[in-house]
Amino acid sequence: MKKLIILLLGISLLGPVFSPAVSAQEQEKDFRFTIKTNPLAAAAGPLWVVVIPITGEYRLLFESRTLQKQSVQIGASYLGAPLIINPDTWTKGDTGLNFGGYRVQFMYKFFITGEKAPEGFYIAPHISWATAKIKSTINENDYLQASKLNLNAVLGYQIISKGGFALDIFTGLGLKNRDYKLSENGNFLNIDNLNDVLGKKYKPSLAFGLNFGYAF
Repeated sequence: MKKLIILLLGISLLGPVFSPAVSAQEQEKDFRFTIKTNPLAAAAGPLWVVVIPITGEYRLLFESRTLQKQSVQIGASYLGAPLIINPDTWTKGDTGLNFGGYRVQFMYKFFITGEKAPEGFYIAPHISWATAKIKSTINENDYLQASKLNLNAVLGYQIISKGGFALDIFTGLGLKNRDYKLSENGNFLNIDNLNDVLGKKYKPSLAFGLNFGYAF
């Protein structure tokens, strides 16, 4: 019994000695990967008609450190109906609308602050491709096909908390190639300024992104 008491006293005395070391290890946790999303994108996705979003986006991004201060990020999204607007207001007659599409994106980050990727300020090339088709529920030959390619150079900042919460925000400039096509019998849609965006158009673009998730 005396030996047990001595052992317990020894452990209690050594506890404060080891606890700072454990805290230091927690602070120096090495985050190599992040998984991110942004639920707000479901309200308004990457495809628009002037100021009207015609898709919502359900996004998932994965990032992995490649070198000490570099990382690669890939993303995939499902494009459906936008949550911010009721698409039923876009139709003529009794038809409804079916939405279907996807978006893929790629970013390679070069971190200019911080000790290791994926945390700190960074610069990166960013490529994004989005395409979706909006079809009449009465006649599938009535549709709007929309696609957009973005090529951007961005500046961003990613912060990661000790617990692994990651917040990534970026902005930049680039070029977008937008191509909207309406079927020959495309009078089922009633979207303001739709004719102004039909066809293939190249324009400068201003990029902005906000995503958050978990680092591990």
